[in-house]
Amino acid sequence: MRFSGIAACTIVVLALLLAACAPKLQPAAPVATPAPAAPVSSAPTSNLSPPTSQDPWAKVVQAAKKEGKVNVYSYNMLGDIGVAVSRAFEDKYGIKVEIITGMGAALGERVLTEQRMKTVVADIMDANSFQAGNVKDAGATVSTADLPVLQQKGVWRVDPWASDPDKHILINTLVYMTSFINTDMVKPADEPRTFRELSQPRWKGKMTETDPRLSSGSGNFFTTLLKRKLIDVETVKAIGANDVAFVTNSQESSRGLIQGRFSLLIMISPGTFTLALKDANIPIKPLAMEEGTLVTNRAMAAIKDGPHSNAAKLLTNWLLTDEGQTVFLKAAGLPPVRSDVPDFTPGPIRFTPVKAIAPTLEEERENLRLFREGFMAKLWNK
Repeated sequence: MRFSGIAACTIVVLALLLAACAPKLQPAAPVATPAPAAPVSSAPTSNLSPPTSQDPWAKVVQAAKKEGKVNVYSYNMLGDIGVAVSRAFEDKYGIKVEIITGMGAALGERVLTEQRMKTVVADIMDANSFQAGNVKDAGATVSTADLPVLQQKGVWRVDPWASDPDKHILINTLVYMTSFINTDMVKPADEPRTFRELSQPRWKGKMTETDPRLSSGSGNFFTTLLKRKLIDVETVKAIGANDVAFVTNSQESSRGLIQGRFSLLIMISPGTFTLALKDANIPIKPLAMEEGTLVTNRAMAAIKDGPHSNAAKLLTNWLLTDEGQTVFLKAAGLPPVRSDVPDFTPGPIRFTPVKAIAPTLEEERENLRLFREGFMAKLWNK
Protein backbone atom coordinates (compact mmCIF):
# COMPACT_ATOMS: atom_id res chain seq x y z
CA MET A 1 0.00 0.00 0.00
CA ARG A 2 2.80 2.36 0.95
CA PHE A 3 4.60 1.63 -2.32
CA SER A 4 1.46 2.26 -4.34
CA GLY A 5 0.93 5.64 -2.66
CA ILE A 6 4.50 6.71 -3.38
CA ALA A 7 4.17 5.68 -7.05
CA ALA A 8 0.96 7.60 -7.43
CA CYS A 9 2.50 10.76 -5.99
CA THR A 10 5.49 10.41 -8.26
CA ILE A 11 3.22 10.22 -11.37
CA VAL A 12 1.30 13.34 -10.33
CA VAL A 13 4.56 15.33 -9.82
CA LEU A 14 5.89 14.26 -13.24
CA ALA A 15 2.66 15.27 -14.96
CA LEU A 16 2.78 18.74 -13.38
CA LEU A 17 6.39 19.24 -14.47
CA LEU A 18 5.60 18.26 -18.10
CA ALA A 19 2.66 20.63 -18.24
CA ALA A 20 4.79 23.52 -17.02
CA CYS A 21 7.44 22.88 -19.68
CA ALA A 22 5.04 22.46 -22.66
CA PRO A 23 4.57 25.50 -25.02
CA LYS A 24 1.36 27.40 -24.61
CA LEU A 25 -1.25 26.67 -27.36
CA GLN A 26 -2.23 29.67 -29.52
CA PRO A 27 -5.93 30.29 -29.97
CA ALA A 28 -7.29 28.97 -33.32
CA ALA A 29 -7.52 31.52 -36.13
CA PRO A 30 -11.10 32.57 -36.79
CA VAL A 31 -12.64 30.90 -39.85
CA ALA A 32 -13.34 33.47 -42.58
CA THR A 33 -16.96 33.78 -43.58
CA PRO A 34 -17.19 33.04 -47.35
CA ALA A 35 -18.23 35.96 -49.54
CA PRO A 36 -21.66 35.52 -51.11
CA ALA A 37 -21.52 34.13 -54.65
CA ALA A 38 -22.05 36.63 -57.44
CA PRO A 39 -25.65 36.42 -58.67
CA VAL A 40 -26.10 34.46 -61.87
CA SER A 41 -27.87 36.48 -64.52
CA SER A 42 -31.25 35.07 -65.45
CA ALA A 43 -31.33 37.03 -68.71
CA PRO A 44 -31.43 34.73 -71.77
CA THR A 45 -28.56 34.99 -74.24
CA SER A 46 -31.07 35.45 -77.06
CA ASN A 47 -34.69 36.46 -77.31
CA LEU A 48 -35.69 32.83 -76.80
CA SER A 49 -36.00 31.68 -73.18
CA PRO A 50 -34.03 28.50 -72.40
CA PRO A 51 -36.26 25.47 -71.88
CA THR A 52 -36.93 24.21 -68.37
CA SER A 53 -38.42 20.98 -67.11
CA GLN A 54 -41.77 22.77 -66.84
CA ASP A 55 -41.53 24.25 -70.34
CA PRO A 56 -43.89 22.57 -72.86
CA TRP A 57 -41.14 22.79 -75.46
CA ALA A 58 -38.77 20.83 -73.20
CA LYS A 59 -41.38 18.07 -73.17
CA VAL A 60 -41.50 18.17 -76.98
CA VAL A 61 -37.71 17.76 -77.11
CA GLN A 62 -37.79 14.84 -74.68
CA ALA A 63 -40.61 13.14 -76.60
CA ALA A 64 -38.77 13.70 -79.89
CA LYS A 65 -35.66 12.00 -78.54
CA LYS A 66 -37.80 9.03 -77.50
CA GLU A 67 -39.24 8.83 -81.03
CA GLY A 68 -35.66 8.82 -82.30
CA LYS A 69 -36.45 9.43 -85.96
CA VAL A 70 -38.13 11.85 -88.36
CA ASN A 71 -39.15 11.23 -91.99
CA VAL A 72 -38.84 14.12 -94.47
CA TYR A 73 -40.28 14.09 -98.00
CA SER A 74 -38.12 16.68 -99.71
CA TYR A 75 -37.60 18.35 -103.07
CA ASN A 76 -34.88 20.62 -101.67
CA MET A 77 -32.60 18.48 -99.47
CA LEU A 78 -30.89 16.62 -102.29
CA GLY A 79 -27.49 14.91 -102.09
CA ASP A 80 -24.93 16.71 -99.93
CA ILE A 81 -27.58 19.13 -98.66
CA GLY A 82 -29.58 16.33 -97.07
CA VAL A 83 -26.42 14.71 -95.69
CA ALA A 84 -25.37 17.97 -94.01
CA VAL A 85 -28.80 18.50 -92.43
CA SER A 86 -29.13 14.89 -91.26
CA ARG A 87 -25.68 14.75 -89.67
CA ALA A 88 -25.97 18.08 -87.87
CA PHE A 89 -29.43 17.35 -86.47
CA GLU A 90 -28.50 13.83 -85.36
CA ASP A 91 -25.30 15.08 -83.73
CA LYS A 92 -27.27 17.69 -81.79
CA TYR A 93 -30.30 15.65 -80.72
CA GLY A 94 -29.49 12.00 -81.40
CA ILE A 95 -32.47 11.77 -83.75
CA LYS A 96 -32.10 10.13 -87.17
CA VAL A 97 -33.36 12.05 -90.20
CA GLU A 98 -34.65 9.92 -93.07
CA ILE A 99 -34.95 11.98 -96.27
CA ILE A 100 -37.01 10.74 -99.24
CA THR A 101 -36.45 12.98 -102.26
CA GLY A 102 -38.52 13.59 -105.36
CA MET A 103 -40.44 16.19 -107.36
CA GLY A 104 -42.79 18.37 -105.35
CA ALA A 105 -46.00 17.26 -107.04
CA ALA A 106 -45.11 13.57 -106.70
CA LEU A 107 -44.21 13.95 -103.03
CA GLY A 108 -47.45 15.82 -102.39
CA GLU A 109 -49.48 13.05 -104.02
CA ARG A 110 -47.62 10.46 -101.94
CA VAL A 111 -48.49 12.36 -98.74
CA LEU A 112 -52.17 12.50 -99.72
CA THR A 113 -52.24 8.81 -100.62
CA GLU A 114 -50.84 7.95 -97.18
CA GLN A 115 -53.52 10.10 -95.59
CA ARG A 116 -56.29 8.34 -97.51
CA MET A 117 -54.88 4.90 -96.70
CA LYS A 118 -54.25 5.89 -93.07
CA THR A 119 -50.68 4.58 -93.36
CA VAL A 120 -48.83 7.84 -92.79
CA VAL A 121 -45.05 7.71 -93.17
CA ALA A 122 -44.20 11.37 -93.83
CA ASP A 123 -43.60 13.66 -90.86
CA ILE A 124 -42.55 16.74 -92.88
CA MET A 125 -43.00 17.82 -96.50
CA ASP A 126 -40.28 20.13 -97.83
CA ALA A 127 -41.03 21.44 -101.33
CA ASN A 128 -42.37 24.85 -102.31
CA SER A 129 -45.22 26.83 -100.85
CA PHE A 130 -47.54 26.03 -103.77
CA GLN A 131 -47.16 22.24 -103.44
CA ALA A 132 -47.29 22.44 -99.66
CA GLY A 133 -50.44 24.53 -100.05
CA ASN A 134 -52.12 21.77 -102.02
CA VAL A 135 -51.36 19.33 -99.20
CA LYS A 136 -52.65 21.82 -96.66
CA ASP A 137 -55.89 22.32 -98.62
CA ALA A 138 -56.51 18.58 -98.35
CA GLY A 139 -56.34 18.83 -94.54
CA ALA A 140 -53.04 16.94 -94.34
CA THR A 141 -50.94 19.50 -92.42
CA VAL A 142 -50.88 20.86 -88.88
CA SER A 143 -50.26 24.32 -87.43
CA THR A 144 -46.72 25.48 -86.66
CA ALA A 145 -47.87 28.41 -84.51
CA ASP A 146 -46.31 26.98 -81.33
CA LEU A 147 -42.70 26.78 -82.57
CA PRO A 148 -40.38 28.77 -80.24
CA VAL A 149 -38.16 30.04 -83.06
CA LEU A 150 -41.09 32.01 -84.44
CA GLN A 151 -41.23 34.08 -81.26
CA GLN A 152 -38.07 35.83 -82.45
CA LYS A 153 -38.67 39.29 -83.82
CA GLY A 154 -36.62 41.46 -86.13
CA VAL A 155 -34.47 38.63 -87.53
CA TRP A 156 -36.43 37.73 -90.66
CA ARG A 157 -35.73 38.87 -94.22
CA VAL A 158 -39.14 37.51 -95.13
CA ASP A 159 -41.79 36.47 -92.61
CA PRO A 160 -41.73 32.63 -92.54
CA TRP A 161 -45.55 32.73 -92.57
CA ALA A 162 -45.74 35.18 -95.51
CA SER A 163 -47.26 32.53 -97.78
CA ASP A 164 -49.77 31.22 -95.29
CA PRO A 165 -51.50 33.36 -92.65
CA ASP A 166 -53.01 30.15 -91.22
CA LYS A 167 -49.46 29.29 -90.05
CA HIS A 168 -49.21 25.79 -91.45
CA ILE A 169 -46.62 26.44 -94.15
CA LEU A 170 -43.21 27.90 -93.36
CA ILE A 171 -40.79 29.52 -95.79
CA ASN A 172 -37.39 28.03 -94.94
CA THR A 173 -35.25 29.51 -97.72
CA LEU A 174 -35.47 32.05 -100.50
CA VAL A 175 -34.97 31.79 -104.25
CA TYR A 176 -35.00 35.16 -105.94
CA MET A 177 -36.23 35.95 -109.45
CA THR A 178 -34.62 39.06 -110.86
CA SER A 179 -33.06 40.71 -113.91
CA PHE A 180 -29.43 40.24 -115.00
CA ILE A 181 -27.20 42.32 -117.25
CA ASN A 182 -24.06 41.51 -119.21
CA THR A 183 -21.46 43.81 -117.63
CA ASP A 184 -19.42 43.90 -120.85
CA MET A 185 -22.42 45.32 -122.66
CA VAL A 186 -23.87 47.66 -120.01
CA LYS A 187 -21.82 50.33 -118.23
CA PRO A 188 -22.55 50.96 -114.52
CA ALA A 189 -24.05 54.36 -115.30
CA ASP A 190 -26.48 52.75 -117.74
CA GLU A 191 -27.78 50.01 -115.45
CA PRO A 192 -31.57 50.19 -115.09
CA ARG A 193 -32.98 50.65 -111.61
CA THR A 194 -36.63 50.01 -112.42
CA PHE A 195 -38.59 47.74 -114.71
CA ARG A 196 -40.28 50.82 -116.13
CA GLU A 197 -36.97 51.74 -117.77
CA LEU A 198 -37.06 48.53 -119.84
CA SER A 199 -39.76 50.08 -122.01
CA GLN A 200 -37.34 52.81 -123.13
CA PRO A 201 -36.01 52.76 -126.73
CA ARG A 202 -32.41 52.23 -125.55
CA TRP A 203 -33.31 48.65 -124.59
CA LYS A 204 -35.05 47.83 -127.87
CA GLY A 205 -33.73 44.54 -129.28
CA LYS A 206 -31.27 44.08 -126.41
CA MET A 207 -33.39 41.96 -124.06
CA THR A 208 -34.23 38.27 -123.82
CA GLU A 209 -36.78 36.27 -121.84
CA THR A 210 -38.28 32.79 -121.77
CA ASP A 211 -41.42 32.54 -123.90
CA PRO A 212 -44.40 33.31 -121.60
CA ARG A 213 -46.35 30.46 -123.25
CA LEU A 214 -43.73 27.97 -121.99
CA SER A 215 -42.74 29.34 -118.58
CA SER A 216 -44.61 31.15 -115.85
CA GLY A 217 -41.49 32.80 -114.37
CA SER A 218 -41.82 36.36 -115.61
CA GLY A 219 -45.60 36.06 -115.63
CA ASN A 220 -45.69 35.22 -111.91
CA PHE A 221 -43.64 38.29 -111.18
CA PHE A 222 -45.49 40.80 -113.30
CA THR A 223 -48.96 39.55 -112.35
CA THR A 224 -47.98 39.81 -108.66
CA LEU A 225 -46.73 43.37 -109.22
CA LEU A 226 -49.93 44.23 -111.07
CA LYS A 227 -52.13 42.88 -108.30
CA ARG A 228 -50.20 44.89 -105.72
CA LYS A 229 -50.34 48.00 -107.94
CA LEU A 230 -46.54 48.28 -108.08
CA ILE A 231 -46.59 48.44 -111.88
CA ASP A 232 -49.28 49.17 -114.49
CA VAL A 233 -50.47 47.11 -117.44
CA GLU A 234 -49.33 49.61 -120.05
CA THR A 235 -45.74 49.44 -118.77
CA VAL A 236 -45.74 45.64 -118.89
CA LYS A 237 -47.11 45.74 -122.43
CA ALA A 238 -44.44 48.25 -123.46
CA ILE A 239 -41.65 46.04 -122.13
CA GLY A 240 -42.84 43.07 -124.17
CA ALA A 241 -43.26 45.24 -127.26
CA ASN A 242 -39.66 46.49 -127.03
CA ASP A 243 -38.46 43.77 -129.41
CA VAL A 244 -37.71 41.18 -126.68
CA ALA A 245 -36.14 37.95 -127.97
CA PHE A 246 -38.29 35.16 -126.54
CA VAL A 247 -36.52 31.78 -126.18
CA THR A 248 -37.63 28.29 -125.18
CA ASN A 249 -36.07 27.99 -121.71
CA SER A 250 -33.97 29.73 -119.07
CA GLN A 251 -30.78 27.89 -120.05
CA GLU A 252 -31.00 29.35 -123.56
CA SER A 253 -31.65 32.87 -122.28
CA SER A 254 -28.77 32.68 -119.77
CA ARG A 255 -26.36 31.48 -122.49
CA GLY A 256 -27.46 34.35 -124.73
CA LEU A 257 -26.71 36.81 -121.93
CA ILE A 258 -23.29 35.32 -121.07
CA GLN A 259 -22.26 35.19 -124.72
CA GLY A 260 -23.17 38.84 -125.26
CA ARG A 261 -26.00 38.25 -127.73
CA PHE A 262 -28.20 40.21 -125.33
CA SER A 263 -27.51 42.95 -122.80
CA LEU A 264 -30.28 42.14 -120.34
CA LEU A 265 -32.30 39.13 -119.23
CA ILE A 266 -35.66 40.27 -117.89
CA MET A 267 -36.40 37.59 -115.27
CA ILE A 268 -34.48 34.54 -114.08
CA SER A 269 -33.42 32.64 -110.96
CA PRO A 270 -29.74 33.25 -110.09
CA GLY A 271 -29.32 29.50 -109.62
CA THR A 272 -29.58 29.07 -113.38
CA PHE A 273 -26.04 30.43 -113.62
CA THR A 274 -24.56 27.98 -111.08
CA LEU A 275 -22.84 25.74 -113.62
CA ALA A 276 -21.51 28.73 -115.54
CA LEU A 277 -19.92 30.06 -112.34
CA LYS A 278 -17.07 27.56 -112.76
CA ASP A 279 -15.75 30.25 -115.07
CA ALA A 280 -15.12 33.07 -112.60
CA ASN A 281 -14.99 35.65 -115.37
CA ILE A 282 -18.55 35.36 -116.69
CA PRO A 283 -19.76 38.94 -117.27
CA ILE A 284 -23.07 38.93 -115.40
CA LYS A 285 -24.62 40.98 -112.63
CA PRO A 286 -28.01 40.69 -110.87
CA LEU A 287 -30.11 43.83 -110.53
CA ALA A 288 -32.14 44.82 -107.47
CA MET A 289 -35.02 46.63 -109.15
CA GLU A 290 -36.92 49.22 -107.15
CA GLU A 291 -40.34 47.67 -107.77
CA GLY A 292 -39.13 44.57 -105.96
CA THR A 293 -37.69 41.09 -106.38
CA LEU A 294 -39.91 38.04 -106.53
CA VAL A 295 -39.27 35.34 -103.94
CA THR A 296 -40.13 31.83 -105.08
CA ASN A 297 -40.61 30.13 -101.76
CA ARG A 298 -39.12 26.86 -100.67
CA ALA A 299 -41.30 25.83 -97.80
CA MET A 300 -42.09 23.06 -95.36
CA ALA A 301 -45.09 21.79 -93.45
CA ALA A 302 -45.57 19.25 -90.67
CA ILE A 303 -47.86 16.40 -91.73
CA LYS A 304 -51.02 15.45 -89.87
CA ASP A 305 -50.80 12.12 -87.98
CA GLY A 306 -47.10 11.74 -88.79
CA PRO A 307 -45.54 8.87 -86.78
CA HIS A 308 -42.89 11.16 -85.25
CA SER A 309 -44.87 14.33 -84.57
CA ASN A 310 -42.57 15.68 -81.86
CA ALA A 311 -39.41 15.06 -83.87
CA ALA A 312 -41.14 16.81 -86.80
CA LYS A 313 -41.74 19.88 -84.64
CA LEU A 314 -38.16 19.83 -83.40
CA LEU A 315 -36.62 19.55 -86.88
CA THR A 316 -38.96 22.20 -88.33
CA ASN A 317 -38.04 24.58 -85.52
CA TRP A 318 -34.30 23.85 -85.84
CA LEU A 319 -34.27 24.47 -89.59
CA LEU A 320 -35.38 28.06 -88.90
CA THR A 321 -32.82 28.76 -86.16
CA ASP A 322 -29.57 30.49 -87.05
CA GLU A 323 -27.77 27.16 -86.60
CA GLY A 324 -30.14 25.17 -88.80
CA GLN A 325 -30.27 27.86 -91.49
CA THR A 326 -26.47 27.98 -91.60
CA VAL A 327 -26.12 24.21 -92.00
CA PHE A 328 -28.86 23.91 -94.62
CA LEU A 329 -28.10 26.94 -96.74
CA LYS A 330 -24.32 26.70 -96.63
CA ALA A 331 -24.70 23.28 -98.26
CA ALA A 332 -27.34 24.58 -100.69
CA GLY A 333 -25.63 27.86 -101.61
CA LEU A 334 -28.81 29.87 -101.11
CA PRO A 335 -29.89 33.03 -99.28
CA PRO A 336 -31.46 32.57 -95.83
CA VAL A 337 -34.82 33.63 -94.47
CA ARG A 338 -33.00 35.09 -91.45
CA SER A 339 -31.09 38.36 -91.54
CA ASP A 340 -28.55 37.15 -88.94
CA VAL A 341 -27.32 34.31 -91.17
CA PRO A 342 -24.85 34.90 -94.04
CA ASP A 343 -26.00 34.72 -97.64
CA PHE A 344 -24.30 31.64 -99.10
CA THR A 345 -25.19 32.45 -102.70
CA PRO A 346 -22.00 32.46 -104.85
CA GLY A 347 -20.55 35.98 -105.08
CA PRO A 348 -21.18 36.77 -108.78
CA ILE A 349 -24.91 36.14 -108.40
CA ARG A 350 -25.39 37.43 -104.84
CA PHE A 351 -27.38 40.62 -104.27
CA THR A 352 -29.65 42.29 -101.76
CA PRO A 353 -33.18 43.08 -103.00
CA VAL A 354 -34.57 46.56 -102.51
CA LYS A 355 -37.85 44.83 -101.67
CA ALA A 356 -38.48 41.08 -101.43
CA ILE A 357 -41.97 40.11 -102.60
CA ALA A 358 -43.21 36.74 -101.36
CA PRO A 359 -46.53 35.82 -103.02
CA THR A 360 -49.26 34.38 -100.83
CA LEU A 361 -50.78 31.01 -101.67
CA GLU A 362 -53.80 32.82 -103.09
CA GLU A 363 -51.56 34.92 -105.34
CA GLU A 364 -49.66 31.85 -106.51
CA ARG A 365 -52.89 30.10 -107.42
CA GLU A 366 -54.12 33.19 -109.26
CA ASN A 367 -50.79 33.43 -111.11
CA LEU A 368 -51.10 29.80 -112.20
CA ARG A 369 -54.63 30.41 -113.46
CA LEU A 370 -53.47 33.45 -115.43
CA PHE A 371 -50.56 31.48 -116.91
CA ARG A 372 -52.89 28.73 -118.09
CA GLU A 373 -55.15 31.36 -119.63
CA GLY A 374 -52.17 32.90 -121.46
CA PHE A 375 -52.44 36.27 -119.72
CA MET A 376 -48.78 37.31 -120.19
CA ALA A 377 -48.59 35.76 -123.65
CA LYS A 378 -51.49 37.99 -124.69
CA LEU A 379 -49.95 41.08 -123.12
CA TRP A 380 -46.73 40.39 -124.98
CA ASN A 381 -48.47 39.36 -128.23
CA LYS A 382 -47.19 35.78 -128.14
